[in-house]
Amino acid sequence: MRPEAKTPFFAPAIGLRRVLAVLVVFLIVVTIAVLVLDLRQQVRKLAASAADNMQWTLGQTEVELMALEIAALRASAEIDPLEEVRLRYDVFYSRVQTLKDSSRFATLLDFGNVKDRIDEISVFRDIWLPVIDGPDAALRAALPQMADEARAARGAVRDATLAGVEFFSEMGYEQRDSLGESMARVGLLTVALLGVLAVLSLALFRLARQSDAEARENRETRERTETILSTAFDAVVVSDYAGRIIEYNGAAERVFGYSHSEAIGADMADLIIPDHFRDAHREGMARFRRGGSPRFMGKGIVRLDAKRRDGSIFPVDVSLARAQSPHGEIYIAFLRDISDRVRSEAALKRARDRAIAGEKQKAELLAVMSHEMRTPLNGMLGTLELVDNSALDKRHQRFLRIVKESGRVLLRHVNEVLDISRLDAGKMSLRKTGFDLIALLEETIDNQRQNAALHGNTLVLVPPNPELHHVHGDPDRLRQILLNLVSNAIKFTRNGRIAIEADCSNGLEAVELRVTDTGIGIAEADLDRIFEDFVTIDSTYGRSTSGTGLGLGISRRLATALDGELDVESEPGDGSVFWLRLPLAPPEQDHPDLPEPESPPVTPSPVPPPCDILLVEDNEINRIVGRELLEHDRHHVETAACGELALKLAEARRYDVVLMDISMPGMDGIDVARAIRCGAGINAGTPIIATTAHALPQEIEAFLSAGMQAVLIKPLTLDAIRKALMQAMQKGPSGPSPTLVPSTCETIDKTQLAEMRRHLSDDRMAFIHDRFVDEMSDFLDVLPDLLLSGSSGLATLASEAHRLSGSSAVLGSVKLTALLRALHNEAQAEQSAVLAKRTVELAACWDTTRAELAVALQALEQVH
Repeated sequence: MRPEAKTPFFAPAIGLRRVLAVLVVFLIVVTIAVLVLDLRQQVRKLAASAADNMQWTLGQTEVELMALEIAALRASAEIDPLEEVRLRYDVFYSRVQTLKDSSRFATLLDFGNVKDRIDEISVFRDIWLPVIDGPDAALRAALPQMADEARAARGAVRDATLAGVEFFSEMGYEQRDSLGESMARVGLLTVALLGVLAVLSLALFRLARQSDAEARENRETRERTETILSTAFDAVVVSDYAGRIIEYNGAAERVFGYSHSEAIGADMADLIIPDHFRDAHREGMARFRRGGSPRFMGKGIVRLDAKRRDGSIFPVDVSLARAQSPHGEIYIAFLRDISDRVRSEAALKRARDRAIAGEKQKAELLAVMSHEMRTPLNGMLGTLELVDNSALDKRHQRFLRIVKESGRVLLRHVNEVLDISRLDAGKMSLRKTGFDLIALLEETIDNQRQNAALHGNTLVLVPPNPELHHVHGDPDRLRQILLNLVSNAIKFTRNGRIAIEADCSNGLEAVELRVTDTGIGIAEADLDRIFEDFVTIDSTYGRSTSGTGLGLGISRRLATALDGELDVESEPGDGSVFWLRLPLAPPEQDHPDLPEPESPPVTPSPVPPPCDILLVEDNEINRIVGRELLEHDRHHVETAACGELALKLAEARRYDVVLMDISMPGMDGIDVARAIRCGAGINAGTPIIATTAHALPQEIEAFLSAGMQAVLIKPLTLDAIRKALMQAMQKGPSGPSPTLVPSTCETIDKTQLAEMRRHLSDDRMAFIHDRFVDEMSDFLDVLPDLLLSGSSGLATLASEAHRLSGSSAVLGSVKLTALLRALHNEAQAEQSAVLAKRTVELAACWDTTRAELAVALQALEQVH
């Protein structure tokens, strides 16, 4: 490809200067020409000057007057006839008339007293005119008087003649001066023209040299560009307006397999465009030539398919541009073969998919393991709760206590494994609130003091700063970390001292908690290993230090989730210091001088009223335990060992609550719940509680989506059952029946809206609000059409309602969120009659919500 030389940015200025120089030369030449013509005219006037003629005429007038005088005297003496007098008078008359009427004498008449003298002569002429034309006798008698008056009039003629001589002399001087000035101007302009021509000659010389330099530079640039393009890694293909290839570099030869001679002049579409894209390419080019907008031109790098000479299709990155050439518009394509990269990406994607599948299998394995491990735990711990301790002697009470403690240890190990899974998946939920850190530390001391004493250790709390009474964070996760650290310190310390310190010298943004012990210490090589999973470093106390090796790994993950860090400093034989640094400052709107609200004390769950309950459980032990626990609170219980039997029982009679096991052979709990909800039986609206060991968040969400009201995590306890029953009965019926929206709730949750406003900028808040208003308005516009579009329309309606309910909840639109969720459920159940009524309610609610939302946001802007 031969790129055109770039024009310097000052080229327009150079062109303007050239035009101005030519214009100046032209003006000078025109001026000289005008002056030369003027000189010629003046010379001609001087060559054939009328001044001499006029002076001659003035002089001749005096001669003719003298001739008239002489003729009068001679005729009076009868020497000459009277006709001679009349002839001389006529000649004199014509001379005087010439002086008066000729335009040549117009300027002379205005000079001095010439006009007066001419008038005197005219008076003389006019007086004697009747006499000249009269009878001869009268003329002869008047001849002496005529001669005298003619002699007197000669003075006036002489004065006029002398004035004319003076006038024409001055006029000659002026003409000569004007001619001299004109010649001087012509000379100056000629010199100026020669100067300008000299400057232009110098400029042309410089421009010629500059042009040669630019030509040389352009030639070098062109050669350099051609070298770069010929050796470039990317293929460069240039086509003309008709699509014929006009440039084709060496990389293109390597990529496509065509030689340069084969490619030049060929149709690019036939050469490198795959067959299945060729028609679309030609249609696009035709549309572009008709003035349409380009699809890829100037859009940056796009990924397309190309074709080699052997017909194989391969992926390329393409960048398209257009430019002007002397022969019209051309199109430049830069193409890079990305086959290797695509293969690498595909390999990475497969590896990622395998990794994701492995993680999913790991999560599923953990879920199944938790279920399988919790099932016997449920039977064991649930049965132990039913044992009456008072009926046992001390020896058997000790045995029972050992069994309970072993069950709790096993349950703790299972929970640790599940915690690892949740933390690695980023699904560990945090509950940040205001709490009293000092009280939490004291609670930890009290909880572990007896355990420390069993090892001969003293557990103390170093007096902390009173500011730590009011902090903000997740007290439950912090308690879990501290218990892990303190229990580890107790485990590896004998007859020593364990201290908990809390330091806020750097402010509440960086609170540091330290657990210091005087135990055996940790070798430097093991300092990082102790935070790995399933790593236990115990070379001194043997079997007395049991554990899974997950505690510290979980603690470090929890510290990271709390935006903090956990580490250790230790020397073998000198003990260890585990330190946890994390932010515990209250949010900005909180008032540090006011006490944080205390968490309500844990109280036993209230006993629900007796109910008819269907317990669905495939494990016999779990059925027994569950039935005993339910009947303990005077509930009437029927059991089913499989999903099919549960459906038959649900069709036969009405139940107040159904406890549904999830993992069952055949029909699992989710399928049974969906069958109950989708049917028209008497239990279609009965609350369903999931009983499962599957505690992963995504699984709980699936249970709730299937129409269940609550989730009960095994092993079952009496208190947990009571809580789940109260929760399910408070939620009321669910499923395909219309979802009730409380009419008494607020339209806008101002607390939620204020929280959003505090964390978002003005622009971001305005964008979210405006975007939601637009999307909600569009949704209401298409809602009638979706209702008339059958199952596909209802599926789209359900998806949009679900998406918009999330946006509505973010903006604190309580009623609207509830209505959208109801719309989602009813659309999924294809309840067209209910949906028709719901749309009217939704439109009215949107009008109210939109107005109140605007008012609430305006009020918040005034506050901020």
